[in-house]
Amino acid sequence: MRPYTVGEIAQIVGGTIVSGYPETSVTGVGIDSRKVRPGDLFCAIKGERADGHDFITDVARKGASAALIEREVTFCGKDGGELDACEKFSLIRVESTLGALAALAKAYREEVSTRVIGITGSVGKTSTKDAVHSVLNQKYRTYKNPGNLNSHIGLPLAILGMDPGYDYAVLEMAMRARGEIAELCRIAGPELGVLTDISHSHIGLLGSLEQIALSKAELLESLPQDGLAVLCGDNPRVRDVRSFAKCRVIFYGLEEENDCRAFGLQRIEGFGTGFTAEYRGSRYEFSLPLFGKHQVQNALAAVVLGFELGLSYEEIKAGLLNISLSPMRQEIIRRGSITIINDAYNASVKSMKAALDLLAETGTGRKIAILGDMLELGDFAPFAHREVGDYARGKVDVLLAVGNLARFILEGFNQGETVPGTFSSVFPDKTSAGEYLKGFVEPGDVLLVKASRGMGFESLVELLKEIGSSLPGDDET
Repeated sequence: MRPYTVGEIAQIVGGTIVSGYPETSVTGVGIDSRKVRPGDLFCAIKGERADGHDFITDVARKGASAALIEREVTFCGKDGGELDACEKFSLIRVESTLGALAALAKAYREEVSTRVIGITGSVGKTSTKDAVHSVLNQKYRTYKNPGNLNSHIGLPLAILGMDPGYDYAVLEMAMRARGEIAELCRIAGPELGVLTDISHSHIGLLGSLEQIALSKAELLESLPQDGLAVLCGDNPRVRDVRSFAKCRVIFYGLEEENDCRAFGLQRIEGFGTGFTAEYRGSRYEFSLPLFGKHQVQNALAAVVLGFELGLSYEEIKAGLLNISLSPMRQEIIRRGSITIINDAYNASVKSMKAALDLLAETGTGRKIAILGDMLELGDFAPFAHREVGDYARGKVDVLLAVGNLARFILEGFNQGETVPGTFSSVFPDKTSAGEYLKGFVEPGDVLLVKASRGMGFESLVELLKEIGSSLPGDDET
C-alpha cells in the first residue's frame, strides 16, 4: 500500500487518536505481533486463542507506528520506563478493529486503478487463481492474494499488501456463511468474477446446497453491468445461478455446450497434461505442468480471461506452461524412490475424488491413499466419507484412513465387491498413522496425503519425506 499518516487512517476508519501523533507515517499493516515490522499499523484482533490487545507493548517496541484498538490498553510500562519507540507509538480507538481493517482496505482499493478479478467456488479456487495470475502476468503486472489470505480478515490484508502499480489483482474469496462473499466484494470491488464450482464444502455450516449456491452467487451479484462473469459450465448448480449476474457470462469446461471447452486431454509423462481448447470458433493447443482433468478445467478460466483481456495465444500458452501452484495443492514430491502427492491443504468430496484420480494415474508402484477427515460437513459427513471410500475402491492398492471420521471412509471402501490385493486400515490420529508408515513404506510407492486443513496433514508429508530419503533412490523434489 502507499504510506498513510495516522491522521489519515483515523479519518478513514472513523477512529479517535488516543495516543501519539497524527503525522506519524504508516507503511504496512499486520495482525500478528510476531511478524510486525517497523512502520506497521498493528490491528489488534481478538481471536479464539489470543487477543491482539495483549501484545501492544510488543509491537510498539518492535517499531510499529500505530495500533488499531477497540478497548483500553496499557503498554510500555513493564520494564520500569518508557522506551523511545513507545513514546512515538500511536493508538487509534475504533468501535471494531475488524471493521476498521475492512474500511482501510476498501479506501485503498478505491484509490488505485488496479482492476480486480474475484474468484470463488467450493473447490478449485486457489488453483484457478494461480492459473489466471500466471497467464495475465505474461502481459500485465498482476497481483494475487498470497497464501490463504482469502477471508474476512485475510482479504483486506492482501489488498493492503498490494503495491499501487498493479494492472490486475486476482483475489480468491472464501466464505463460511451467507453474506461473507458479498462483504468481500464490497471491500475488493471486483469487475470480473470466476465461479469454479458449487458442491458440499461447508455444508455443515450453511445447511444446504441451496444456501451454498446463494452464497457463491453473491460474487455474481456484485459485478457491474459492464463486467464479466466466467463460470464453470460443467457444474449444473453453477449454471443455475447465472441469472444473478447482470453482466456478460461466459461458460467454460469439458462439455460441448460450454463457450470455451477443452477436449483431447493427454497425459504427458513426467510433465503434465496436454489439451485442445476451442473458443470463439478457433482451436488452440495448450500444455500444463499439472495432472488431472480438474486442472484443465481450472486452466480454461485463465484461457477465457486471457483472450477477453487482450492476450495473444502465445502469451496464454506461455502462462499455462509456467503455472506454479500454491503449496500443498497436488504438489508432487520425490524422495528416494517414493513419490508423495501433497494435497494436504484442504479436502472436500469433489477434491478427494480428483486427488484419487491423480493417484491412480501416477507412477507404477503401490498406490497408497492416506486420507483424513473432511470437516464442516455436519450431518452429511458420514455419507460424504463413505462416498470417498467407495470411489477409492479400484483406484488404490492401500487405503489408510485417519481421524474421527475415518471409519466411514473404510465402510465405503469395503462395502462393495472386494478388489483382490487391496488393503485398508484405520487410525485414530496422525501419530499412530505415522508410526505405522515408518515400517510400511517401500521403494516405488506412490502416496497421496489429503485431508481438511484442520487435520494438519503436512506433518505426515514431512515424515514421508524422511522415510523416502532413507530408502534407496535418487532424492529430488
